[in-house]
Amino acid sequence: MQPRLLALCAAALFSAAAAAQTAVAPNGLPQNYQEFKARYQTEATTPEGALRMHMQAVFAYLNPATRADAGRMLRYSMHWNKPIEQSHNHATFVERLKHEEYHHIFRSYCQGTSPENSYQAQPESCVLDAGKPYESDGFTKIQLRSSGADNPRPIWLLNHDGLWYVENNAGLYVGVREPKAHRDARRNAHDADYD
Repeated sequence: MQPRLLALCAAALFSAAAAAQTAVAPNGLPQNYQEFKARYQTEATTPEGALRMHMQAVFAYLNPATRADAGRMLRYSMHWNKPIEQSHNHATFVERLKHEEYHHIFRSYCQGTSPENSYQAQPESCVLDAGKPYESDGFTKIQLRSSGADNPRPIWLLNHDGLWYVENNAGLYVGVREPKAHRDARRNAHDADYD
């Protein structure tokens, strides 16, 4: 019985590690809403796939060139009935997406980032450090680890008609440890040599 239990545990750990090692956008970030929606139909059949698609939309929103379509991508990935920019519930999320001084929060979910490297990451090759999905309070939750936080952040997902959608991402945009570049800029703000 023990060898079988050991084999089951090893298989579970391997599958969780394999899921966690998938890049957010191995084929690049979507350039428009139609491309995103087509990908979503095949990728979001699992909670992990829906989370990766949501992060693709987040990273696309950080780029002003794709922001208009990315707003539609986020609306779709969150199964929301109106543009997220018009939602009072998502006001803080949208504010942090729009302002560059908060972008490090979203990059902090990429493996290899840290406060010391100012959370430098390439969204296309970003690998999320995500736990295994589990059921809680009628939702499926995934704990997403940030390199700038002590505890993982829960992302809540629901299945609608065979596809998974992010239902609650409030943990995604909570602050993290300050990036080194921000600390350095503040420390030298009085010195004109750093202008």
